[in-house]
Amino acid sequence: MVKKWIIMIVLSIVLVVGCFFESNYIHKSFNWLINSLETLQIEITENKENIDSEELVKMTYQIHDDWHKRIGVLKCLIWHTGIKDVEVGLAKISVYVEENEYTDAFSEIASLIDYLAHYLDDFRISAENIF
Repeated sequence: MVKKWIIMIVLSIVLVVGCFFESNYIHKSFNWLINSLETLQIEITENKENIDSEELVKMTYQIHDDWHKRIGVLKCLIWHTGIKDVEVGLAKISVYVEENEYTDAFSEIASLIDYLAHYLDDFRISAENIF
């Protein structure tokens, strides 16, 4: 009987620790993307007339490339539809910046930041998310 309880306690501890590391990785990845998008938003606001500059276009592609480095692990942890929505948003932002569409780029960045912030709440550590 004692052996059974020890196994149950060990499994519970492993589950909680695993959830902590999973949540931590997701939060770090999403917060990185939110911070990168906020920086991009500031940059395009400072250059409203010329957001299709080589520097800003490179910045959008760099954000997208860096995001791709993270999604391999994220696809194991979160829903693929959420990742797809982020991918579509990043692609739209890249196109809007290349086409010098300030209003569309700004609103898409704001929309994606809001989406990420709400999506991130689904992965916070709570009893409901663990058990």
